[in-house]
Amino acid sequence: MSRRLFAIFLAVLVAFAASCSSSGEDPTTTSEDESTAADTSSEETSTTEAAASTDAGDDDADGGKPDVVVPEGPAPTELVIDDLIVGDGRTATAGDFLVMEYVGVRHSDGGQFDASWDRGEPFSFTLGTGMVIQGWDQGIDGMQEGGRRLLSIPSGLAYGDQAVGADIPAGSALVFVVDLLTVVSPPDVQNAPAPVTELEVTVLEEGDGAVVEPGDVIEVHYVAMLQTTGEVFDSSWAGGRPVPVTIGSDPPQVLEAWDEGLLGRRVGDLVRLVIPPEMGIDDPSGAIPADATIITEVNIISAR
Repeated sequence: MSRRLFAIFLAVLVAFAASCSSSGEDPTTTSEDESTAADTSSEETSTTEAAASTDAGDDDADGGKPDVVVPEGPAPTELVIDDLIVGDGRTATAGDFLVMEYVGVRHSDGGQFDASWDRGEPFSFTLGTGMVIQGWDQGIDGMQEGGRRLLSIPSGLAYGDQAVGADIPAGSALVFVVDLLTVVSPPDVQNAPAPVTELEVTVLEEGDGAVVEPGDVIEVHYVAMLQTTGEVFDSSWAGGRPVPVTIGSDPPQVLEAWDEGLLGRRVGDLVRLVIPPEMGIDDPSGAIPADATIITEVNIISAR
């Protein structure tokens, strides 16, 4: 896909663009320029204090923030994975978009340096793309939805000889308890057999989240294809992050077909839209033909 086509589609589709709010707030990020401690005003939490502040045990991934018990012995020299709960949902593989909860502590003293639970918001990223430390990319691969894992990560798969803020000294081995809430895989979009004159909406996968209402800001992953050529000319998956769009607003901020096809759907749905030319993209450059039927498949990640 060319950058020009990407810009054309995104400019028409989305009236605003913003990165995910969780980006840059988590110690799992690999960017040196981003903050690593989620809440520098919070006191460090030892495993004893964590146990006192939560009743959630390792046997209940739905029971709230877990107590992280650092494994006995010296700091790990290789990644150690311990499945505390084996999930029964989809399996995470490289390229999947994941939604997680986690608690991270230092192996040296059990002191907490970050937790998504404390922010009241899960952390999301694309697995296997270098968006997180190597210990996460390797340690979460193969995990199933609903699962909980304890990851003991050597410094070489975390931040190595780099100190990260005041909470993670250079050479630190880290221990995480991670809960995998959601796995979203890039869709294998099938072309439509022929152009269409009316919008076709098909729910390929049904979610069980909130219903999308007019005015909601939803985060979506999507793929867009030209019916005439079968070419995928745009995909949010290329950037690794879902895109926020406002649905059912006045004036509209997305394609008419998206307003019509996504309103009333649920978070977690995968929706296929086969869009007739009159509801498609008005592209003055001609890169997207005026008579083009467009196929988009849209994963609804969240709504607010």
